[in-house]
Amino acid sequence: MFNIKITAMKKIIMLCMAVVMSSVVALAQDARELAKQQKELNKVHADLINQKPLKDAKKQAKRLRKDKYQVAAGDLEMEKQITYSMLLKQELMLDEAGSPVKRYITSSGNATAGTFKAARAAARESAMADIAASIETKLASAMQSKADNAQSNSEMATTVDKYNERSKAIVRGVLTRSITTLVIFKELPNKNINVRVDIAFDKKELAAQLKRKMQEELEKEGDEALGEIVDEALNSIE
Repeated sequence: MFNIKITAMKKIIMLCMAVVMSSVVALAQDARELAKQQKELNKVHADLINQKPLKDAKKQAKRLRKDKYQVAAGDLEMEKQITYSMLLKQELMLDEAGSPVKRYITSSGNATAGTFKAARAAARESAMADIAASIETKLASAMQSKADNAQSNSEMATTVDKYNERSKAIVRGVLTRSITTLVIFKELPNKNINVRVDIAFDKKELAAQLKRKMQEELEKEGDEALGEIVDEALNSIE
């Protein structure tokens, strides 16, 4: 009897160790994938930032300066920031079907406050909120469509309900690595500062993080359907 208990305990310990090891391997793979993506992103961004200002960017900068906007000391000149923002919006990648889609999700925020720092933070938050709302809506739509098309949709319906309850936490939990493409400001007659901030998120990086987050939050580890839903939702955002 004692030997049977020891054998059972050994099996439990081995099983636990196997689970831990698989988690460690998964985390290591995730880390390697993120590092690879970051290296790729760094090269893309370096190439874009070093581009000569576009003609349209120069025209936009001229209009913005006429409206009293300027860049903060130490930042890239306005023409280069606008060029960077424009080129990032044009960057394409291939989706799962091999069709070209925009690689970056972009948004612009505008805010006014008593200081540049406060206005910049509020403008960034406005842009982030816009992107978060767009992702939440697209994910909800893609998930509902998947549930409607499923032959037996009781499990998927439960997943949809869970998502609707936790959508804000899920999406906000992955919006942590924004790319700032443009920051300009002007002083208003009442001495307040108005700031515009343009930001972007790489869909490749965001998709990987969002898939993991959704699988964790919705208790659907390894569910490929969620991965398909994430890809469909993100790639439909212009």
